[in-house]
Amino acid sequence: MMESCEGLYQEVSYQRIIDELRRFPTLTALYESEFYRLNQQALFWLLGVPQPHLFDKVQPRVEDFIRVVQWNIEKGKNFEGLVESFSTHPILRYADLIFLNEADYRMARSGNRQVARELGAWLRMHVAFAPAHLELTKGIGDDLDVPGENQAALQGNALLSRYPLGQLRIIDLPNDFEPFEFEEKRFGRRIALVAEVHIHEKKLTAVCAHLEVRTTPRGRARQVAAVIKKLDRLGMSGPVLLAGDLNTATFPRGTQWRALRSIAKLLYSRPPRLKESLLHPDHHHREPVFEVLERHGFSVQEFNSREATHCASLVELEENNRLPPGLRKWVHKRLDQYEHQLDLKLDWIAGRSVKALTANQLADSKSGIASVSPQAVRSLRYEGRKISDHDPIVTDIQMI
Repeated sequence: MMESCEGLYQEVSYQRIIDELRRFPTLTALYESEFYRLNQQALFWLLGVPQPHLFDKVQPRVEDFIRVVQWNIEKGKNFEGLVESFSTHPILRYADLIFLNEADYRMARSGNRQVARELGAWLRMHVAFAPAHLELTKGIGDDLDVPGENQAALQGNALLSRYPLGQLRIIDLPNDFEPFEFEEKRFGRRIALVAEVHIHEKKLTAVCAHLEVRTTPRGRARQVAAVIKKLDRLGMSGPVLLAGDLNTATFPRGTQWRALRSIAKLLYSRPPRLKESLLHPDHHHREPVFEVLERHGFSVQEFNSREATHCASLVELEENNRLPPGLRKWVHKRLDQYEHQLDLKLDWIAGRSVKALTANQLADSKSGIASVSPQAVRSLRYEGRKISDHDPIVTDIQMI
C-alpha cells in the first residue's frame, strides 16, 4: 500500500485550535483576533488542501463502461453498512467511481474513523478527501450522546476511484449562511472537490459537491455557477461529471422569514401536487441550479431517475423551533395531511461530454454485467439500521 499526504495534519494541535475557536461568538470576532492572525496558516492547511490516499494494485471491476455512485453517507456513522453495501450489493459492488458527501474524519459519532480513507482501503480504491468544516461540537441530536471525544473533527467530500487520480483541487462555494454562528458550530464553508480521473487514456474531471441546505434555491444556483466558472477558468473543457447532494428541496431555509414562507407553502399547497413537484425540482424553475447546469452544457435528465433520495421528517425540522408554541401546535395538526414527512429528490449526477447508458445497453466483457438505467438504491439497511438518511444513486456512463 502506498499513501501520500499522510502527515498533512500531524503538526496541527486539533484540540488547542478547537478550544480556541469555540471561544469566539462570531466570525468577525475571530477574524479580528490575535489567535486568528497567529493560526491562519494552520487553519489553511487543515481545510484548504485536499488529501489523497493512493493504494497499490487497484483495478477497475468493469472494463467497458464506468459505474458511478453518488451518496450522502450521513457522516459515515454506519461504516460497516457502507462496506457491506459496496462489497456485496449486486449493483453497488461494481461501482468504480464513488462520490461521497458528509465524510467524517475522526469524529466520535463515526467511531473516530478516517471514513473515506478506511472505506477506500476496504474496497481497494484510491481516495481523495477534501475537508469542508472543522467541527467544534460532537454534532447534533443523538451525536451528542455518543461516548468519547472527537480526535480531529473534520467533515467533507470525498471521491473513491479504481482509476488513477491526477491533480486535486478544492473550490470554495459562496454562501449566505454562517455555520460558525449556528448551534452545530463549525468553522469552514461549503466546497466542491475537483479531481482529475484518468480512464483508459482519457481524462475525466470529477466534481463532488455538497450545496447549502440553509439558503434559497437561487443561493444554490450561485454555488453551482461558481464551480462552473472556476472549471472554465482552469480550462477544464473536456468530459466532466458533477455529482453531489445538491439539496434541491425547493424550500428557502436558514432564517425566520424563510421558515415562514416554507411553512406557508406547505399549508396552502395541495399535498398530491406538492409531493409530485418535490420529485421534479428541475421543472418550472423551482431550483434554478438546473438552468445553470444546462446553460453550461451539462445534461441532467438522462443521468438521473425520478426517485426520492431522502425522506424529511417535518416534526424534526429545525424550523419548528422558530414558531411560537401555539402556532407550532396548529401547524403540526395541519401537516397531518403530509403524514409529517416529505420525500425529496436531493442527490444528482450531471454530465458534460460523457454518455449515460440505459438498462442492458451494454454488456461488460470483463465482469459480464450489463449496464443499468439511472436509479436510486432504496432503503439500504445493515443489522436493522438504515445505512444513511440518503439513498445512493447510480448511473452507468461511457466516455465520448
